[in-house]
Amino acid sequence: MHPVAIQRAGQTGMAESTRCTRIRAGQRWLQAAVEAVLAQASIPLASSTAHQPAVYWETQTGMRRSLSLWLAEEAAPRHLPFAQGLIEDCGAGSRLRHAYARFYILRSLRQMGVLSP
Repeated sequence: MHPVAIQRAGQTGMAESTRCTRIRAGQRWLQAAVEAVLAQASIPLASSTAHQPAVYWETQTGMRRSLSLWLAEEAAPRHLPFAQGLIEDCGAGSRLRHAYARFYILRSLRQMGVLSP
C-alpha cells in the first residue's frame, strides 16, 4: 500500500497506510518487550551520552528489520532480528503472536549470551 495524500486548508500531508501503522505499533511493542526483559534481568543499556540511542531499529538488506541494543560496557551493538510478519502481527495486537514474540526474545537473548539459560 502507498500513503494517501490528504489536503486540508492548503496543506498536503501523507497519511500512513494501515500496514505502516501496524509496523510502527509492532516496533514500539517489541522494543518495550525487549527493554522489559532486560530491565527484569538487571541488564543495563549503554549510557545515552555514549551511544545514542541505546535501543533503535534498523532495516538490513532484504527489508529484514532488527532491533539494535547497546548494552553497557560493550563496544558494539547486538542485533535482534524480527520477521516482518511478526512485527505487523504484534502491531495488530495479536495476543498469540505477542506470546510467541516474548518466547522468541527470551530465546534469542539466551543464544546471544545476554541472558543466562
